[in-house]
Amino acid sequence: MRRPARAKREGWTGKVRSLDVGENLRLVPYWERGLQKTRRHELIIDPGPSFGAGDHPTTVMALELLERAVAEALARGSSPSMLDVGTGTGVLAIAGRALGTGFTVGLDIDGAAIFTARHNLHLNGLTRGAAEEASVHLFIGGVEAVGGTFTVVAANLAAPTLLRVSRPLRSCVAGLLVLSGIAEAMAEEVLEAYRSAGLALRSSLHRDGWNAALFDAK
Repeated sequence: MRRPARAKREGWTGKVRSLDVGENLRLVPYWERGLQKTRRHELIIDPGPSFGAGDHPTTVMALELLERAVAEALARGSSPSMLDVGTGTGVLAIAGRALGTGFTVGLDIDGAAIFTARHNLHLNGLTRGAAEEASVHLFIGGVEAVGGTFTVVAANLAAPTLLRVSRPLRSCVAGLLVLSGIAEAMAEEVLEAYRSAGLALRSSLHRDGWNAALFDAK
């Protein structure tokens, strides 16, 4: 989820700190990289003045469910493909690669988001060399333009947007779908829309007035 732009960089860099998420992930703002050794997968994020650093409840819940989804997909078979819709800083796509996804795509309608995500890929060593497996592929565009399916799909978007794109988003899911960014007032409407699209609700999370859900296409 995006945050309002701040006038001064120091205003937001001073308030964001590293954060452990789930069983194996750690969000690290780029100004704290290298300060602490950990066995967790570090997700180094430079949010820029207009994007969150990953510590918003919607992103944290999305990461927790993504960790669960990737682990399950790996248990089902080979390295899963992943689509991150509304990639923003790229944090979910970066987390997916850290957790074991193979072919990974980040998609956003905002060119500034793609610029920020590309920078964060570099901070996490995901743009070195030409090897396809060492990168995340970033594209400007909406989910309606996606022509294939992915083992794991993640979308951390506002509830009205999730409702609007429910059909094209559903068509991209070959395995598991992570939804987040759902305000409490619209939670049941969003969940019902995706259940009606033929997905089975596996689990849901609620935190600070926000909701997230994990669906299964199988």
